[in-house]
Amino acid sequence: MIDGQELVAVSGEEFARLLATRRQVGGQSARVRALLGTVEELLRVLDGVGTALAELGAAHACAGSGCAVCAVVDGVTERVRVAREAGGRRLGRRASDQAR
Repeated sequence: MIDGQELVAVSGEEFARLLATRRQVGGQSARVRALLGTVEELLRVLDGVGTALAELGAAHACAGSGCAVCAVVDGVTERVRVAREAGGRRLGRRASDQAR
């Protein structure tokens, strides 16, 4: 102990490895932050797609049950919903936060 701090003796080689590991972790952390920003932007885009699909479905002059347009819109809307929920869960968000 020196001045109340515990110290550990390491060789120059070990210290160099520790510094290299620290740089690698810093680089990985920066890449993860950048990826997180991309994922958040994609989730915002998915929100817009979901809204647009809902508006399209509401404005569509449906031909009745079995309508091909409704089937496509519903299928894509469901895929957007599932992707949005999965993305929010992976980011540690609650479903109530995802609507923002």
